[in-house]
Amino acid sequence: MNQNSYPHYQRNCGWTHPRNLERTRPLLEDDGNCNAIIIGGGYTGIGIAAQLQTLRPNDDIRILEAETIGSGSPGRNSGFLLEHAFGATSPGMASELYQHYRRTHQTLLQNGLGDKKAQPARVFKGAATKGGLKALRTLEQFLNASQQPFAPLSAGDMTELTGSPYYKAGIELPGNSLLNPFDLITNLARNLPASVTLYEQSPAIRLFREQGMWRAQTPKGALRAPKVFLANNAFASALGYGHAYSVKIFTYAGITPQLPDAIFSRYSQHGQWGLLPAHRLGSTLRSTDDNRILIRGLYGYESEGDDSVKDMLATSLFSRFPELQAYGLEDWWGGTTSLTANGAPLWGELKDGLYVSIGCNGIGIIKGTLLGQQLANYACGEPHIDVAKLMDKPGWMPPEPFRRIGFKAVSAYERRAAGAER
Repeated sequence: MNQNSYPHYQRNCGWTHPRNLERTRPLLEDDGNCNAIIIGGGYTGIGIAAQLQTLRPNDDIRILEAETIGSGSPGRNSGFLLEHAFGATSPGMASELYQHYRRTHQTLLQNGLGDKKAQPARVFKGAATKGGLKALRTLEQFLNASQQPFAPLSAGDMTELTGSPYYKAGIELPGNSLLNPFDLITNLARNLPASVTLYEQSPAIRLFREQGMWRAQTPKGALRAPKVFLANNAFASALGYGHAYSVKIFTYAGITPQLPDAIFSRYSQHGQWGLLPAHRLGSTLRSTDDNRILIRGLYGYESEGDDSVKDMLATSLFSRFPELQAYGLEDWWGGTTSLTANGAPLWGELKDGLYVSIGCNGIGIIKGTLLGQQLANYACGEPHIDVAKLMDKPGWMPPEPFRRIGFKAVSAYERRAAGAER
């Protein structure tokens, strides 16, 4: 059995109670035929499925999810819905991409909130070092050139918003949202049309051509279809695709217990907020609607870290909020993301009937949904965005051991450069 084709997380995610992670959908336990197989039940996979159903309402569409919905990477992120386009081939392309992200954002809110309403939130970039300040100035120029909205924030503004004097300046990014990612992905899955069959705990462990069809093998069954869509990010490499362009990276999050109202109010004078680091290896922070503070940071190559990760996350959090040492971190967890050499996704048709969208590069909810929707359009011969023109094509990565050595060297350098942004 190819166990590298799906994740094996050591810890449950702190966004929800473990009882909510139990399987509620069927296993794939027999052999069957369908019109399209989607491997991966995350934002990209669900985006593909929903759009395929719109375009081909009579098709039999099946999703193979390795875990239960919400227990994998889509339910383990920080819950930022970012419509700003930070990565594009030019400011002009970023302006176009921003408009696509905005429309996708609204679709996600409509389909993914269930009976809840979006909570107002302030999302911004923050800089704690001279290098971070320089990065903010560069970003301001890019946002201005690409006509994306922003507003500068002073050190005093940052202190008032977060309750911490740690940051020297920031850039507010209006229009973005903060959500509980477990709630979002489970609602999106729940709202799939009845013509889409979703299997849980049914990982694809082999993928190959058989008599002109694609066959996806799971531990207990198999599906055959003329079209298959890979939406499982770096785990696609274990099925034989994308290894030359993508690497699996673990990132980590820690979250405090629920804080007393009197304490939490110090950090939420203006409601929910989310802070993105000026440096790419800096720490992401946010408040939640149930009185907690979350921090995300650190990168691990191909394998999940041990309990020392919790201590490092706590150190970063308490450097910003020393008074929270009395409460500590209630929980911490890891999640995977897929990185490409230049941040561009591997997207399109790799072989006849084999479509792929992997390489979210840590910005996965809106971006992944858009790329999934557009991949469905592309596979059905419908108008679609020019992904390579907007985002570029992924750069080639060297084989092992050079890839690991290169990643370790670059990440060590970037960690030093990040300094207090970590």
